[in-house]
Amino acid sequence: MNRYVLISGIMGPVTTLLLILIDILLSRSFSWHTDIPGITEIQNSYLFDSAVIFWSIMNIIFAISLYKVYPIKFLSIGFIIAGSICLLFMGIFNGNYGMHLIFELTYFIILPLGIIIFSIFRINKYINIYGYTSGILSLAAIISGIFINFYYADVKIGLPATETIEAILLGSWSVVTGSYTIKNYTSLKWKLYNI
Repeated sequence: MNRYVLISGIMGPVTTLLLILIDILLSRSFSWHTDIPGITEIQNSYLFDSAVIFWSIMNIIFAISLYKVYPIKFLSIGFIIAGSICLLFMGIFNGNYGMHLIFELTYFIILPLGIIIFSIFRINKYINIYGYTSGILSLAAIISGIFINFYYADVKIGLPATETIEAILLGSWSVVTGSYTIKNYTSLKWKLYNI
């Protein structure tokens, strides 16, 4: 496997988050309190949908690459791939479909679980701590967003803000893990062959 395939872990979140930000900035009616990109009628929702599909494909490639580099069980990678497939369906079934919210919430729960499970395997102390932290904070963000939406609807922060926080946390884990793996690819590959 070529180490540069791991760039998918960096390209996916960075490109996607930029496209979603552009989508939000181009929308005249978007509100962080009431709207969710891809669910509401954003003027340029094709940007959101395309970005989400792109990130899901990059996540799947990245997860398979991690599985080939690290001697880990498939469970964590399976969770990451399952979350990425939910992300793919989020982009395919935009907000006009009722399934969008189901795929969205499933993605925001399954992917952090995959990251937490991945962090159990002793890759690197920093990567493990970062994985635990981003995974747990991601789950806390989505749970608090759901809680706020159902119980405190008058609070001027809604699911879009907590989803954005979680997307940044999940993306940052991917960037950090991808960067570390690319940088240390030769020594990691040597260690794997000498176990």
